[in-house]
Amino acid sequence: MLESRENQNIVIKSVDGDAALLEQQSETLSPQVLNAYRELAKRYAIADFELAVQPIGGPGENSFGSVLKVRITPTGAPAQPALHTILKLAPTSPARRTHMRVKDVYTREVFMYAQVFSEFAALSASQANAVARAQFNAAPQMLYASLKDDAEFIIFEDLTAADFENNLRSNLPTYDLVVCAFRALAQLHAMSFVLQARQPQRFAALVAQMDDNLFTADMEEVSVEFGKKHVRRTRHLLEADLQLSGEHTPEMREVLRALQKIEDNFLKICLKAVNGAAYAPYSVICHGDFWNNNILYKFDSSNKERHTAIKAKLIDFQISRYAPPILDLVHYLYACTEKPLRDAHFNEFMQIYYDTLAQCIRDYELDPAVLYPEAIFREQLRQFGVYGYCMSAFALPFFVSNASEIPDLDKVSEAIQELSSSSSSSSDCSDADDVNDEVGGKRQEQQRLRNNNNNNNN
Repeated sequence: MLESRENQNIVIKSVDGDAALLEQQSETLSPQVLNAYRELAKRYAIADFELAVQPIGGPGENSFGSVLKVRITPTGAPAQPALHTILKLAPTSPARRTHMRVKDVYTREVFMYAQVFSEFAALSASQANAVARAQFNAAPQMLYASLKDDAEFIIFEDLTAADFENNLRSNLPTYDLVVCAFRALAQLHAMSFVLQARQPQRFAALVAQMDDNLFTADMEEVSVEFGKKHVRRTRHLLEADLQLSGEHTPEMREVLRALQKIEDNFLKICLKAVNGAAYAPYSVICHGDFWNNNILYKFDSSNKERHTAIKAKLIDFQISRYAPPILDLVHYLYACTEKPLRDAHFNEFMQIYYDTLAQCIRDYELDPAVLYPEAIFREQLRQFGVYGYCMSAFALPFFVSNASEIPDLDKVSEAIQELSSSSSSSSDCSDADDVNDEVGGKRQEQQRLRNNNNNNNN
């Protein structure tokens, strides 16, 4: 357990959490982290203080490291308010750092806050007729960052202190959550179009630094097979259902052929989609990992019964990319929402997104019909819908697994590294399945996935 102890003017305590989990995630705060909190305390005129540390999430739930709630409570001035923060610590496992491209993703997130979001803020400040909704406010503040090799960390404001909440990974989003998420995303994308129109050279310089952190030509074969495996599983489940029902219609045969084509060309499809330069000027700085876990919501406090979301903020910009804005939308819709919700509200969701984006562009006295015509938006939706399906192949296992069933990411990375270095890993796709079975208890997940698909089909 992280013991309380004096460290000059700091007392560190673990609070309201599983002590074993805290010890597993971070046995202690490094001197560099403690110095960062000293600097933060000085910035907020706090002298002596106590740090209360609480882990967030469990094993396997934070792909790019450990996440801790850290509260700075002044001890010399009881009336002074506490400072609530989120501390993100990079993993130390060499295999995981290599497999997850940890240095790149932490560098990308700092880049987003220090350069991209600062440009968005400058645009807002320079707007003579600025209205409140034109201010970019779709993300928390970054308070401190260190990119020292093998010890990267970032400190953010804690949005839960401002009454924002996460939607549990196992709870699929409802109508109000989707609407709030899409409005926040629309603001993020709109600011890209505004920056591109107002400062084209600066925009070009920023996106030139945004090579994709997920889909690359040299992506490990076993990672590609992980996605292909779940496309293949979908096809097999559908084939089994068709054999039982006897509904071998031309439409269903076409669906099966499409699934086979996606499986055969999985990496090619994804690489083509994330090539933002190919679709300029209708590409933007995307979130890149836009799904349930990376969105926080504020709810209507006046209506305790309905618990309706009224606002959303986006977090975790570690794999942000330059790409068509549609990629974020279809990723979220197909990886996070149920078919009945999409069937009932798909067109409405798309219109809410586009109308919000268009209004944000107009707030900067620019014309959305020029910067991102609705016809282009609709065409991109048709063109890149398949990308959402590919991303759902990666995300679905995490939705249908309990936290205890998600594999230890350090062990997975070590296994992947071994497979990638062996001569057989590139030719035997069953090796990818073995990684999940051996180190993650994925047979349980497979059964849960089958059950989930059967329930959705009923």
